[in-house]
Amino acid sequence: YRITLMAGVDIDDISVRGDMTSAHASRSDEEQFSLDAAPVLHRLARIEAGSTAELNGEIRLPLAMITPIRHGTAAMFVPLVRIEAAGMGAGGPVRVRSAFVIGLDEQGAARLQPFRLDQGPRVYQKVGSRTLAVPAFG
Repeated sequence: YRITLMAGVDIDDISVRGDMTSAHASRSDEEQFSLDAAPVLHRLARIEAGSTAELNGEIRLPLAMITPIRHGTAAMFVPLVRIEAAGMGAGGPVRVRSAFVIGLDEQGAARLQPFRLDQGPRVYQKVGSRTLAVPAFG
């Protein structure tokens, strides 16, 4: 991942948490968007108003944690990446959350396509992401 944090006001004591899960219709929105157990990926002492901070790293989901989507004999995986940046600014707490669905970005397709788990390990060239609306509880 690569994240750019932009501050409109001075922000102190910043932590960025994030993880990945499987998107699946059998799981509640709260379960899919909650970051309660997400690890801290980055800590920053301060970002001054008008400044940006570029952060990057890697998020992995253990194979055993994938909840496959079954469609006939096919087993598919739709990764969901969840990120939160939190800190103190303008006299109070500041928190921003985002979620992204990850999939195959095939030319001409209206939506991202899921990863096929039943076809064995592969290298994918055209991977894309789409921003999702995070529910208020998330």
